[in-house]
Amino acid sequence: MGDTDNKAWPRTYGTVLVDVESSGPVDVLPDRETSTVATWLREHPGAEIICRDRLMAFTKAVRQAAPDALEVADRWHLLQNLSTAVEKTCRRHRDCLRRPAGPEASPPLAAPDTPLLQRIRQPGATGGSRSRDPPAPRAGRA
Repeated sequence: MGDTDNKAWPRTYGTVLVDVESSGPVDVLPDRETSTVATWLREHPGAEIICRDRLMAFTKAVRQAAPDALEVADRWHLLQNLSTAVEKTCRRHRDCLRRPAGPEASPPLAAPDTPLLQRIRQPGATGGSRSRDPPAPRAGRA
């Protein structure tokens, strides 16, 4: 099979709105434009937490139509961004990663003692009263 011509096979992107708690679709918008998303948010007030990707149109729509909503990154994009950053770092330091550690190798660096690390290290620490991550999938669901 040969190359595909994007003009012959244009891509159309829309926006799927999902209730994170029920994992069910709420609505499908015809595009990813700021005005479309902002209009939908104004017509459906009450969103407290908006889980989204990093598209600037979504950022602007939330600021315009639901400024009090908490914006969080979705797990897929967090993992994608993390894996990209790790890959770039490994590629950048490929030479030193391939070199075997000799007897002159320095001891491992200790993490700085910051307020965040102090909270995390406390037994039973939860990181706050309100979780900013979407709920984990329930047992029995695919």
